[in-house]
Amino acid sequence: MKRLLIVLILSALSLSLWAQGYEIGIKIKSIPGDTVILGHHFNERLIPDDTVKLDSKGFGVFKGKQKLPGGMYFIFLPSRNYFDILIDDNQKFTIENDTIAREFLNNMVITGDVQNQLFVDYQKFIGECRSEYDKVSNDLKKYQAKKDQAKIDECNAKFTEINARVDNKYKEQVAKYPDMFFSKFLTATRDIQVPTTITDQTERYFYYKAHYFDNFDVSDGRLLRTALYEPKIQQYIDNVVIQMPDSLIKETTWLVNKTRPKGKLVKGENDELFRFMLVYFFNKYAKSEAMVAENVYCSLAEIYVKDAVWDTDSFKTELKKKITKKENCLVGNISKNLVLKQLPNDTAKINALRPRIDILKTQGVEVEKKKPDFEARRNDVVEFLEIVNSSFGPYIDMHKTPSKYTLIVFWEPDCSHCKDEIPKLFKYYNDTLSTMGVTVWAVYMNRSVDKLGDLHRHINKWFDFVIEKKLFANGWINCWNPFDQYRENFDVNSTPTFYLLDDKKEIIAKRISHEQVYELIKMIEDDKAKRGK
Repeated sequence: MKRLLIVLILSALSLSLWAQGYEIGIKIKSIPGDTVILGHHFNERLIPDDTVKLDSKGFGVFKGKQKLPGGMYFIFLPSRNYFDILIDDNQKFTIENDTIAREFLNNMVITGDVQNQLFVDYQKFIGECRSEYDKVSNDLKKYQAKKDQAKIDECNAKFTEINARVDNKYKEQVAKYPDMFFSKFLTATRDIQVPTTITDQTERYFYYKAHYFDNFDVSDGRLLRTALYEPKIQQYIDNVVIQMPDSLIKETTWLVNKTRPKGKLVKGENDELFRFMLVYFFNKYAKSEAMVAENVYCSLAEIYVKDAVWDTDSFKTELKKKITKKENCLVGNISKNLVLKQLPNDTAKINALRPRIDILKTQGVEVEKKKPDFEARRNDVVEFLEIVNSSFGPYIDMHKTPSKYTLIVFWEPDCSHCKDEIPKLFKYYNDTLSTMGVTVWAVYMNRSVDKLGDLHRHINKWFDFVIEKKLFANGWINCWNPFDQYRENFDVNSTPTFYLLDDKKEIIAKRISHEQVYELIKMIEDDKAKRGK
């Protein structure tokens, strides 16, 4: 008796699971024995979900125990043609069609699903309107060539009539079937219209931005399985939102939060839409070379570290270190300070430093030999570097050095790009930037202090380059500090790296060319002049 009861319970559970699944019949009599694919749209991609081999009569059934997520799906044929269907709550219906690509709509018969039949009928209607529109367009070209104004007006009237017909059909569909996904999909394809009563361009922009998503529900995961979702988001972020850090951070955060599952995020739960939105923006701004991108990236990375339950703890730990480093030097923030030693603006005085540098090669290298382990010789290495550093005189503090604009350039004498860029920058400074109130901090990026012999050679290359290129000028500061953390504080991963600061030492721009410095400063000064500052 107990065994029979268990069998009955399991059978009931099995039937319950199957009742929640999908069963979509497909009949294409012209391709018996061939395999067809059921898949879904995901932005511009086609993602397969199931396959079935048709029988001798061209019939087969796609079956699954779990319901398919709602969205726009496709039936892919051996001819590499496909036609679209909609899948929502009702997932038990039959489709009959033929393989003639241009006749997919005319040959399609849906049994057991009102929504897909409406979808087919609407596509037929739009196709007829498009054919009519194209014919009128061809006629218009002829009349325009003949300058027949009466016929031109007649064509324009036909355009208006066709557009009104399409608009009325849309309104009729939405009014009659407001809860259908098909209605929601149609609405999502329609851009919002700014009222003609709003004539001021600024007001028109703010209206458009405020109502951009009126027809498009970003929290509806079914729209993710269409070709609409990503382009809609991309258009908004790239072309509607003002491309400034605060605006982009606000809008991307808003969109991410619109897709969050309700309640606490749990690994393995359905967080598909939230995951897509967060990863989409995270990757977009990780790859972007725009100056404002890092601000947005760091903001999104903080959300990622906290809420990306699908990723590993090790990745998020490394990501946290990365954004901590980048947050030190974001555009719009006050820069980290530089407290450095200045190289004399005189060839003789620079050469006078060389004997003091030689201590790294003589006594310093001997220490390396005696104590190969860097940790063991750390105190000795620091002592030698202190001796060398003290030869440069007192420290200078960037934040305490007044300047209308500060341009920091991190560079190395071994860097081929630096060898070309630094002399050009110096000439540009003398000719132009110095007249605009710019002070240049040319920061020498010393090599690792592990190898004192290498450091000795590297410092001498710095001296040689400064002397050879005569990099001496008021307001041009050749400087270094072997104990400063500027690689970390300014996220310097390559050289040369530029930072432009204002008089408050706020970062205006970063990773720019020396030619862009002039353009940025000129733009800032012109803006100040317009505002009477």
